[in-house]
Amino acid sequence: MDNQAKDYYESIFQTNYLNFLNMFSNQENASVKAADHALNLAETTVKTMYKIQENQLLQSWALEMYVKYNVGIEIDKAIVMRAEQSTEWFNFQNLAGSFFWSRYKQYLLTIKAWPLEVVQAIDETTNEVLQSLGDPNSSEPFDRRGLVLGYVQSGKTANFTGLINKAYDLGYKLVIVLAGMHNDLRAQTQIRLEEEVVGSILDENGKPKGVAQIRDNERIISTWTKVDQDISNSSTGNVAHIDQPTLMVVKKNKDVLESLKGQLQYHKKLYNLDIPVLIIDDEADQASVDTSDPEKSEDPKTINRLIRQILEIFNRKAYVGYTATPFANLLINVNATTQEEGKDLYPKDFIVGLPKPKEYCGPEEYFNVLEEEEYERPSLIRYLPKEEKDLFDSITKKHHGHKFEEVPETMREAMLSFLIVIAIRNLRGQRNVHNSMLIHTSRLKDVQSIIKTEVASEFNNIVNYIQYNPKSNIVEQLRNLYIRDFVETTTNWDVEINVFEWNLVYEEIKQVVEKLEIMEINGNSSDVLAYHDNKDKGLNVIAIGGDKLSRGLTLEGLSITYYYRNTVMYDTLMQMGRWFGFRQGYMDLCRIYTSSNIADYFEHLAIAMVELRKEFDKLARLNLKPREYAIRMLSHPKMSLTSPLKMKNAEPNVLMYHDSLQQTRIFDKDQLFYEANMKAANNLVNIISSRLNETKFGGVKTKYLMARNIPSLHIIEFLSQYRTSQAAYVVNSQKLINYINMANTHNELINWTVAIVDGNENTRIDIGFDKFPVQIGDITINSAVIRGVNRKDNRSDSVDIGAIVAAKQEFVDLDLKEVRKIKDKDTLRSMRPKENGTLLIYPLHPKVGIFSNLNIEFTNKLVPIGIAVSFPSEEVNSTFDKNKIYEKNKTVPEIGGKL
Repeated sequence: MDNQAKDYYESIFQTNYLNFLNMFSNQENASVKAADHALNLAETTVKTMYKIQENQLLQSWALEMYVKYNVGIEIDKAIVMRAEQSTEWFNFQNLAGSFFWSRYKQYLLTIKAWPLEVVQAIDETTNEVLQSLGDPNSSEPFDRRGLVLGYVQSGKTANFTGLINKAYDLGYKLVIVLAGMHNDLRAQTQIRLEEEVVGSILDENGKPKGVAQIRDNERIISTWTKVDQDISNSSTGNVAHIDQPTLMVVKKNKDVLESLKGQLQYHKKLYNLDIPVLIIDDEADQASVDTSDPEKSEDPKTINRLIRQILEIFNRKAYVGYTATPFANLLINVNATTQEEGKDLYPKDFIVGLPKPKEYCGPEEYFNVLEEEEYERPSLIRYLPKEEKDLFDSITKKHHGHKFEEVPETMREAMLSFLIVIAIRNLRGQRNVHNSMLIHTSRLKDVQSIIKTEVASEFNNIVNYIQYNPKSNIVEQLRNLYIRDFVETTTNWDVEINVFEWNLVYEEIKQVVEKLEIMEINGNSSDVLAYHDNKDKGLNVIAIGGDKLSRGLTLEGLSITYYYRNTVMYDTLMQMGRWFGFRQGYMDLCRIYTSSNIADYFEHLAIAMVELRKEFDKLARLNLKPREYAIRMLSHPKMSLTSPLKMKNAEPNVLMYHDSLQQTRIFDKDQLFYEANMKAANNLVNIISSRLNETKFGGVKTKYLMARNIPSLHIIEFLSQYRTSQAAYVVNSQKLINYINMANTHNELINWTVAIVDGNENTRIDIGFDKFPVQIGDITINSAVIRGVNRKDNRSDSVDIGAIVAAKQEFVDLDLKEVRKIKDKDTLRSMRPKENGTLLIYPLHPKVGIFSNLNIEFTNKLVPIGIAVSFPSEEVNSTFDKNKIYEKNKTVPEIGGKL
């Protein structure tokens, strides 16, 4: 009885907790207040239903709810820029007795067993979107255009599914979902929405699936599209009346959209309709953005033109684009309009940035962009050798496929890694789940077919050796790969994970190879990634493809990627990164086999996305409207934000290194590089040695030799001698010098603190590193600083040691009490006067593998020298030219342009 009562108690709490969270969302301690109200309701209900009076038992249940649902831990909020700061029509309480949203919410919580904080995030962020849409129950015309910025493979579909459910509850009649450009993605979205909005799907036994398991179809949503049927001209007149809730999931395809436009016009005229419509544009930066040349034609390109014409059919309409790569959307001409198509799709009314989901693994996690020195995770990138890059560089035409004569060595290693991953996941209890490997090296379908044939042939050989010859070279290679790579990576992960004996892994692999499929995913192949049909037993698949796998389509359980596909566009590159997503319980097993150049591009792109979101956050906090200020996007010398035709409204905007920490991570491999940097450090130390004083920071073990009020001319002289790697774009000596010089002309960055980091107390004898005294100029420090212990030297021209700056080390010049009290780095940097910069010098331990493997004779007078520069926040009214290149939309007015 107690267990039954407790389950009911939790269900009552869970259902009401989200409702109360909305009620108290603008108050302090919102989650605590919401929990208390929900617990009171649960307690009262259980006492009545089950006659339970033991207060001690109820108190223990209440405590369990607090812990289980993270009460008191506030989740990240959406970032919002909105044209109108207040809306009168929408109130979350309108959804209190909702049908569609309540059903979907309970489905996520009970059937899918999603964490409450995830459902809470969907609830809160969709409310933010709804606030900017028009009132569907008003007869007044409205036209709303907005953009929702998510993360690649981060749950955007779940978010707009929640939005659709709420839209139907609130009175929207027609919802059109523009679901990419390929049939597979459209069908995938159709299935998802039929299960989670319409509720009309039955399983093979005739039982309800999806939200219908929560509540039967008391309210009907008509669908003009099916899993195997998009909109077609043949269906004109044979579809449901759209003056009732109607759903359409369509491709962004000329024939489909023309047919849809014709049928909507026909129904409007036939029934004299005036209904509110919501158009959701999934992957809104793909195809939807007008790429016409305004100097040659006033007519928008086909897909853009048709979307806008469909919107023009209705007097009450809302357009919401969803994307993880918003560069093209933010560069749409804000004033563009034509007589027939109306306004272009610039998000004039709102932009909503979704919070980063818990357990999500994006560019920052894979490419270690934001980690500090304490970040212990080893790199998951494995670099391709020159001969394999040369091979794929030579395959540029479809008739070049014959050059792929056999599976290259590293691709074979990737295949073996995939077998190891599936085996380990099985041993970790993740059986009967999907496992995917991606091979993406060419957009050419004929080449993909040849690669599939060779991969399948090689896999058959691997299977035979594994099952029938345990002493073969293949099995030995598997064993070595497991011990050298997987055991080492998992052992050095930042959380403790059980490592299995090789014999157990091998036995699992022998079972795994019997259940693995190899598929070619393109228009030439009949292969289908049928994850949905295999969800009970799991699908193990090596997927070989190109464009069809590069956007929107989810590769479930993707762990191993062999990727070599050149592109110089931010949005295309980011979307090709199908390895981003949720990897709970097996992130340490994931691998990306690619080139160092592509990895560098991804790393830069990760930085660009982080900075874009920071910029967006700042503008949102200033309550600026989307039309008032152009969001600035970090540029790159060899890459573009998006395709040239989408860049027609972009203009360079030069900014500074304000409010940032710049640190050297990448080092060249030649001896002259290290000699030049040692000489630069010697010269600077000799100039300031009389002002250097030993200090500690916050009682931690690390010591510093620190000098304050060093004139900027000495910093500039040091940087002019110090060499940064050519492989590092942002942390560049000359750019730093240019910026400091310009800042000096405005009386900024004129005084510097220089701190030399002494690694004496952090010497890790336990892993074989003794003290290594270093002489710099006329001083000697006790020991070099140990960094990059777990890094691997897999790059041809340089080494990446990871971050060198330990937590809050960049604030060694600030007041210790404030640094301890304040966690936010932006706030701490704002405490530093605009006149002051901080330079940290790191003499690095040369016995660390990544340096000791170089053909360089390091001594106590020659060690790698790393540097870090911490800059104060930008002055709000600072107007001087700056030296970090961004792009912005030139059609957005310069209101607020001095921010």
